Amino acid sequence: MKKDYRWDNLTSPEIKKMAQSNAIVILPIGSVEQHGPHLPVGCDYLMATHVSEKIAEKLNANGKPCLVAPSLSVCNSTHHMSFAGSMTLRVSTFMALLRDYCVSIAKHGFKKIVIVNGHGGNTAPTEAALIDINEELGFPVYFTGYWMSDDKAQPEILETQKSMIHACESETSMVLSYDETLVDPIYKETKGNPGYPLEVENNGILHTFHRMEMHTENGVMGNSFAATKEKGDKMTERFVDAFVEIFSDDRIWEQPV
Repeated sequence: MKKDYRWDNLTSPEIKKMAQSNAIVILPIGSVEQHGPHLPVGCDYLMATHVSEKIAEKLNANGKPCLVAPSLSVCNSTHHMSFAGSMTLRVSTFMALLRDYCVSIAKHGFKKIVIVNGHGGNTAPTEAALIDINEELGFPVYFTGYWMSDDKAQPEILETQKSMIHACESETSMVLSYDETLVDPIYKETKGNPGYPLEVENNGILHTFHRMEMHTENGVMGNSFAATKEKGDKMTERFVDAFVEIFSDDRIWEQPV
């Protein structure tokens, strides 16, 4: 069934009309990488896309035109490549691809672009890429994570964690909410190690690049066993509603670079 908020479902004249209506364009990005023994490798881009589509659906219903651009699924997951199924782009390739996506969107007259991320490994290269992207386009392209709109949602809903880690109580709950058939029942007996090798890394004094096996043998960081569909439903609703309010504020789209 055609979804009139999806860029790839529309005709060229329909997209031109959306540009003329000064529509917001959401670009979901994520990853294809291992998420332990229980979650699909597409978890991050699936969740970023799912939340983005729900945001767009509500914005359009509220009279705020919004499109969801085709998702960037394979991004920066170098640190997961020791685990089967993971895919990655070189950081330079990912940054160039992100630039080309944003320039392509802007080429058709769109000036309200926000990148909705589903994967922590994309943060540093995206923030770096936005320096040149914003300078080139002449308006601010925004960047956020699909879980970042409501900072109280996770600590108020989750039972064993305060925030999202990886293949954890939070992510597993989100995927259960999206499609329970994608989650292997082994999640009920799965947990991981959320820590870093040294205390100076845990407390944030030192930062470096580590491959995922430095953190966890099974690819999980956090307590997937505590996940429930109900928690995922509640978090999804709160993330979406908060973003609808944020993106509806015209002031964010009027800021200079």
